[in-house]
Amino acid sequence: MNNNFLRTQIYLEQEQIHLIKSASHKEGVPMSVLIRRAIDQFLNKDKNRKWANDPLSKNVGKISLKSKSASVDHDHYLYGVK
Repeated sequence: MNNNFLRTQIYLEQEQIHLIKSASHKEGVPMSVLIRRAIDQFLNKDKNRKWANDPLSKNVGKISLKSKSASVDHDHYLYGVK
């Protein structure tokens, strides 16, 4: 076993266990490998994102508001509460 690994315990639903065991068998790799891959993919999802192609990123700074306190009072403007 690689010395970089630390043993941990997680709780999974029965369906999750069934699916990961099935995938593990199909790929011929231990369940732990698939779990680490899933965690890496989840944690790196924004790292690999092409922000230049993101429609929201393209519009940053293009919205003009009459209010000068929108960033402070956003709850009031969104939900009607102070």
